[in-house]
Amino acid sequence: MSKPSVVLHPNLPPGVREHLEAHPGIAALSPSDSAGVAAALSDGGEVLVTHTWDSAFLTPSLRWIAGTGAGFEQYPLAGFDAQGVVLTTAAGVHTDCVAEHAFALLLALTRRIGEAARNMERARWEPLIGEELVGKKLAVIGLGRIGDAIARRAQAWGMTVAGLKRNPAGYAGPVADVRGTDRLAETCAWADIVVLASPARPDGRPVIGARELEALGPGWIVNVGRGSLIDEPALIGALSTGRLRGAGLDVTATEPLPADSPLWRDPKVVISAHNGGASPGFGKRWGVLFDQNLAAFAGAGSWINRLGQDIPRGT
Repeated sequence: MSKPSVVLHPNLPPGVREHLEAHPGIAALSPSDSAGVAAALSDGGEVLVTHTWDSAFLTPSLRWIAGTGAGFEQYPLAGFDAQGVVLTTAAGVHTDCVAEHAFALLLALTRRIGEAARNMERARWEPLIGEELVGKKLAVIGLGRIGDAIARRAQAWGMTVAGLKRNPAGYAGPVADVRGTDRLAETCAWADIVVLASPARPDGRPVIGARELEALGPGWIVNVGRGSLIDEPALIGALSTGRLRGAGLDVTATEPLPADSPLWRDPKVVISAHNGGASPGFGKRWGVLFDQNLAAFAGAGSWINRLGQDIPRGT
């Protein structure tokens, strides 16, 4: 039996390419750009490893997309259904890494490390008074695996945690105070800190807008979910008035964030380039998931993280 032809998108997390190019059970193809990816798929590629999508990738031979991200809003799901393409995600692979990154951004804000880093560039010695997290009230928007991991860390730091979930009755995680999404504004008013750890809405509408930022008041916001979750003009407005104390963003509405965005220049903002889930351990963990799904692809096992089966489309 011939080995399945697996096309690797050029933009992959650490360790994924190395795992696949050394894999004895597949024929790995590594194009240098998106046009090469489309060409390899048009030439009979059956499997695509990617987090980035282009309409040219949906070729007749494509049978499985092994996603390297937890989200799936970028994919044309109706087209996959029509052609019988299986989509699996990397949900759970970077849970701890993203949770730690959320805390890194939060500490950079509250301990004013972002401002201190800017002072370093000017060799400026300026003692800054930072806040402590113990005793603070943290609202986690999105109590999935990453949200739960953030909550556990916050509880260990002596913080009071509340979480929002569309179906609180079905929740069985570490947060005792779980609220429905209809209580978003109320929860923002309660919180000192809001952390966004949910997927994008199917229609792309923001979760946090001017109303929620006004309710949060002199607090902090961290986004390790999706850039579309925050109304960016409203965020810029809340920061410019001085009411919002800071924003830590691993994701933005447009990526890369345009150079003319005022977010780059605001000392109350800390930005990372959507790398919250990247670590040297990613490839090994993702590789275990890929190998299990490769067996399912060959008809010798069950899929893991298959959209519509393990992962509902509405999450």
